[in-house]
Amino acid sequence: MDAIERINWLAHRWPIKKRTFPYGRWTFHIGEIDGDRVFQTDSAEEYDRLMQQQRPICLARFIAGQKRLHPAVVLVVADTYRLGRIPPELWCGYDAVHLIDLPPVTLISAKARAIFPDWPQAMIRVVRQDGLGALNLSAAPDARGPRLRAVA
Repeated sequence: MDAIERINWLAHRWPIKKRTFPYGRWTFHIGEIDGDRVFQTDSAEEYDRLMQQQRPICLARFIAGQKRLHPAVVLVVADTYRLGRIPPELWCGYDAVHLIDLPPVTLISAKARAIFPDWPQAMIRVVRQDGLGALNLSAAPDARGPRLRAVA
């Protein structure tokens, strides 16, 4: 798990872009990846600190820290399409960055997008097992990608 988090693929794959906007007497500093918010603060110093700390996290570690999602189901989705499901034994192999404005809980992952190259908007959605039906996802018309399985 730690090896994934040591590599900052954000710096070259999906750089975080800074956007600022005034709101009354405050100025908000927003870190975005492809227009989706990753973090926001009202302090330039805090923005710089968050920017330095920003790293992808192992998907298994992210889910372990989200007790409200247990028992969790992890899907690869693109818009309203379900591309695949990631079994728990493979969670450790996925990088993840939480996108705070998209439906809870949506993450961007380089590996998820690499597995489904025909779906460049592929993202990971993590839901509680009992909330799976509420997603109203439909099977992708052509979700070509490898069958996910653990190898011993």
